[in-house]
Amino acid sequence: MAECYFCTFMPIARIFALIFIAALLNGCEEPVEMDIPAAEQQTVAFASQSCNDTLRVFIARTRHIYDTAVNRGCDPSAIAAIVYKGNETRLLYNGERFSAPGFKAMPGDTVVLRIAGDGGNYTRAQAIVPESTVNHSVDIALSALLIDDVYYSRVQLDFYDPAGETNYYEFSLNVIFTENDSSYTFGYHYFKSFDPIMVNEDIMQYEPITMLFSDAMFNGSAVSIPLYYFLGFWNDKYQKVVVVSELRNISREHYQYYKTLYKEMYNESGIWSGMSMPFSIKGNVENGAGLFSLFTSTHDTVVYDFR
Repeated sequence: MAECYFCTFMPIARIFALIFIAALLNGCEEPVEMDIPAAEQQTVAFASQSCNDTLRVFIARTRHIYDTAVNRGCDPSAIAAIVYKGNETRLLYNGERFSAPGFKAMPGDTVVLRIAGDGGNYTRAQAIVPESTVNHSVDIALSALLIDDVYYSRVQLDFYDPAGETNYYEFSLNVIFTENDSSYTFGYHYFKSFDPIMVNEDIMQYEPITMLFSDAMFNGSAVSIPLYYFLGFWNDKYQKVVVVSELRNISREHYQYYKTLYKEMYNESGIWSGMSMPFSIKGNVENGAGLFSLFTSTHDTVVYDFR
């Protein structure tokens, strides 16, 4: 009898113990109230393009954290204008962006963007067009580096840096593949570089989409910078590959904006998302957020025809 009683008692005791623990846990729960203050709307403006292209500006408004509406995109009701050499030109909405058809700025010129706000306040940004860059050239070696079982190609960037004030540069590649008589473009190549100029920029670990650097280490001299990028030329189906490189002479604001943007983008991804300190993205828009930048650029093209 004693053994049977003990065997019956144990499951009942476990049940009561679980009920007791659950009651304790439930008793410890207390509702937590959080007040999220209402934030004022802020104007966001973005334009980053060659001074030779038609000026196009994206203008939008920030939203509250509880606003679950679908992204509204560019705000067609915005009132914006550019001020150039004392003349003001109203920007026109073309269905996607605000534009200034026919407007052209020259290297060294100053262009001001003004966006009307509530209470007579203006969102304002200023862009100084950098001087033209000297033509650059690239020399490409295929499959020159092996990292983590991935082949990287090597590109040698050569150009002459004008002397004087500090210049800021952005280098990018645009690759057009032709396969079975149809073409497609690939624009992000996982740049890497071990050159002291690039290492000094402290962005290599953030997987930059474009290469940003200043001439602090080579002002007023010829420079040759080795870079590595992922292409994947091992595909024997390619009939033709066209690599178009672009070297931009950019403003200091453009340089700082994209360097901090790449750091922010890198820290948003992965399992540790949200567990690192946020970066402050540095723009040049006053009484708002974003970037207004015009740049000059040169291009070089390398063609591989396998037909």
